[in-house]
Amino acid sequence: MTSQTSRSSGWRRALASAVAGGALAAGLVVGSAPALAEPAAPTTEADAPAAPLPADMTAEQALAIIQSDYDTGAGGGQLSNLIHQVMKLRSQGYLASASNRAAIVAALEKRPNQAPLIAALEKTLAFQTMNKMRGAAQPQQPTTFGVTPGGIPGENGTITIPIAPGG
Repeated sequence: MTSQTSRSSGWRRALASAVAGGALAAGLVVGSAPALAEPAAPTTEADAPAAPLPADMTAEQALAIIQSDYDTGAGGGQLSNLIHQVMKLRSQGYLASASNRAAIVAALEKRPNQAPLIAALEKTLAFQTMNKMRGAAQPQQPTTFGVTPGGIPGENGTITIPIAPGG
């Protein structure tokens, strides 16, 4: 009796699954009418298209825009990490080149596509890192300000001390 009971419940389940699947398919076909509405006007500032960027934008302005939009900390992703590193080197005095600035501004105009922006920031970071390495490789010359202690420097590193007459 067990085998007969399991056979009858098996075909019932198959029938119930077929009916449910057919109803689901019919609901999708009937419920998927084409959208005939017009797109709504932007209601918030975030929905509005971005204002065009000024043609004479400096690298500092472009980096500030990127930093305010994308620098969310260490867990912010590739773009966030890149802008963080670029800004850190910038604060150390390693600025972006003119071609880096042009690439960053061009990439900002292509947003929301982040690939050109990532490529521009990677090139900027490489340029800054190269300049940092160049600076570290050059030996620093001691600086003198023209002041010598105790008198006038002579030949062979000797110092001549003037003596007052009559003494």
